[in-house]
Formats: sequence, C-alpha cells, structure tokens
Amino acid sequence: MPSIAFEFGALSCDDHRARDYNIDLRGVDPFCRLPIQTAGRSGDATMAVKRVNQNMLGGLERPALTWLAARIPGRVTPDHLTMIGVAGAVLTASGFVSSRWSLSWLWVSCLGLVLNWLGDSLDGTLARRRGIERPRYGFFIDHTTDMFSQALIFLSLGLSPCAHFGAACVGLIAFLMMFAYTLIGVQVRNVMQITYFGFGATEIRMLLLVGNLLVLAFGIVHLQFRYAPLSMFGALSGHDLGISSISLAAAALIVLSTVKQARSLSVSDPAPASTLSSK
Repeated sequence: MPSIAFEFGALSCDDHRARDYNIDLRGVDPFCRLPIQTAGRSGDATMAVKRVNQNMLGGLERPALTWLAARIPGRVTPDHLTMIGVAGAVLTASGFVSSRWSLSWLWVSCLGLVLNWLGDSLDGTLARRRGIERPRYGFFIDHTTDMFSQALIFLSLGLSPCAHFGAACVGLIAFLMMFAYTLIGVQVRNVMQITYFGFGATEIRMLLLVGNLLVLAFGIVHLQFRYAPLSMFGALSGHDLGISSISLAAAALIVLSTVKQARSLSVSDPAPASTLSSK
C-alpha cells in the first residue's frame, strides 16, 4: 500500500501526477506533513491517523450511534448531520442568552446540546458505516465546526446568569488548548487523542446539560468564599466552580503530558550526531 506525504505550499501539476505520489513544495519550508495511505486506487486516500476515543460514556454512546446510523434514511448525508450539529450549537447559545430574562429558556439550551451531540457524533459514524469517508474534507469540516460550535456555546454561557463571563472564557481557553494539543499530536505521533482520562466533548455536553437541569430544578446557587484567593471573585455559581476546576485540571494535564511526550520524542527523534559531537 503506497504512502503519500503532503507538504503544504505551492505544488505543480507534474508533481501531483508523479507515480511515486510525492507532492513537493518548492520555494518554502514545509511546516506540516500529513501521512496518507491510498485505499487501492489513485486519488482514493485515507489519512493514516490513529483515533483514540476512550470516553467515559463510550459504552453507551457508541452502541447508540451505531443503532441510529443503521436507521438513517439514505437521502440524509454526513454533511446534513454536521449542519444539525452546528444548528444545535446556535440553539444552545440562544437558550443561554435568553435565560437572562427567564431560566425556562434553558430548556432550549438543553435541546440544542442534544442536537449538537447528535450531529457532531453521528456524522462520522454514518460516513464510516456507508464507506463514504472523505478523510481530508471530513477532518477539516469536523474540527472547524467543533471549534466554532464550542466557542459559541462557551461565550453564550458567559452571557447567561449561570456563569460569570470570565469563568466561561477560562473554559473556552482550556478547550482551545486541548484542541491545539490534539492537533499537535496528529502531526508528531499520528495519533488523534479525542479524549483525555475518559473526558471529551460528549462529557462536556453532558455536564452542561446536567448543570442546566439542576438550575431549572433548584435555581442558581451562589457560594461566597471568605478566604483568598477565592474571596476576590465574589459569589460563584456552580457553573463557575465546575468550569474552573475542570479547566485547571486540563491545563495541568497538558503540562504533564507535554513533559512526558517531550521525553519520549527526544529518544525516538534524537539530535543529529554532528550536533552532539559539537557540544
């Protein structure tokens, strides 16, 4: 099975048609390579990236997605499901912002979270089941829509009475850090780490959903801490505490994982002998 190495930059038609499938960049230094394997015929390629998805809810989620994918009408495509996921994010944001006037709008946010999960999780499952994967297109669309959807959800949460805007921004920063770290892992290890310690996008949505239901049942509960440094933030809601705790844990995880991966890569990708001899 031949291998293709993509280097970003300007490429010529002759290079694109080369028999050895090397697409070359001239005039610029490549900043990224995407290893590709052909699936048996020219132009039909799949990304050689290992997906690691061991989320806590996977035992329930994966069978449910498989069951749903088997019953989706043929006229419904993965792109349709992706659009449903984005529409769910917009609906979630609308519910959060509107809850400033009435907490009952959080029901709309709950519905949006379900639709966002359904569209985002089911599009890839449907494509794999039907054998219609589009690796590079799917990779691009999936991750860009995830990025915009999560940014919209977190920012709108900060505009709701459930959480301070600063706390919501901290949550968004943590998500984007994990997002970037995952893409770095694709480049250096050919591994797409979708979940960390069993925690991923599905678990984030579930926590937001549970938080909404608790607020609908008991109202917004604020806690006042007398001791520094928490006292400087004033009254904090349950959303504030949950988002801050998870974000700090995520940041610590990235630091520890970075040190571990740097040590591993220093062994598997050692410095050239000429560099070592010069020291």
